[in-house]
Amino acid sequence: MHTETILIADDDRLILFSLAKGLRDAGYTVIEADSGERAIETCQDVTPDLAILDMRMKGLSGLDVAKWLHDNMPIPFIFLSAYGDKETVQGATAAGAMAYLVKPVDVHQILPSLRAALARGAEIRKLRETEQHLNKTLNNSRDISVAMGILMARQNIGQQAAFESIRRSARDQRRKTAEIAADISLGNFFS
Repeated sequence: MHTETILIADDDRLILFSLAKGLRDAGYTVIEADSGERAIETCQDVTPDLAILDMRMKGLSGLDVAKWLHDNMPIPFIFLSAYGDKETVQGATAAGAMAYLVKPVDVHQILPSLRAALARGAEIRKLRETEQHLNKTLNNSRDISVAMGILMARQNIGQQAAFESIRRSARDQRRKTAEIAADISLGNFFS
């Protein structure tokens, strides 16, 4: 049994039904959307782990939905299309598709691409989380360096003494060092 949720967006009801049934039978949770608009509405309520998008739907196309996903949510996607021409495939690649499958397909053909896209999507999510953590750490480090500089200038002390002063204040107040540093930088501390 899988824990991943898959969004399928296709305006062909037969394909939508058969793919959804096959993926449910394979153990996935499946959300169905019969249009691009419905796919976006659905993603505002539930965050799927992967989207399978028909390239050409009436109204918003799969490409439109992919662009929306890229701008609003870090959800990997696979394109499904009846068209295998070079321009269409290049458009899918440029949009960031994890895979491009040409109809007709059955679930057994999709599963390897789906598993690979889910794994790659998980890797990308971890990389984004690591980047956010590193950016936060870097910003905290900058704040601490600025606060140390302020203390060094105000109190005519060395770098180590300034850092120890910040650390001691954080410990005494049971706050994070970065919080104390931010207060010092804003002039709210050690006036």
